[in-house]
Amino acid sequence: MDLKSDKGKSLSKQETLQEIRNYCNEQIKLANRKSMDEENFSNPSWAFHQAYLQGFQKAFTKLYSLLPDQGDK
Repeated sequence: MDLKSDKGKSLSKQETLQEIRNYCNEQIKLANRKSMDEENFSNPSWAFHQAYLQGFQKAFTKLYSLLPDQGDK
């Protein structure tokens, strides 16, 4: 969802944070699936690709950890 759209602007703070958390989780899972894709193992620059995906996962994990939990106020 585009948080700048009319629907996005109508969300509460909690709903917005939940959208961001969901997006971070989706991106972490996507990077994890890509790192395990068998086609990537035959790539000559496999190590660089793995490092890129791990950095990607780390960045989204860090962002996710900075977001307050549902119970936090």
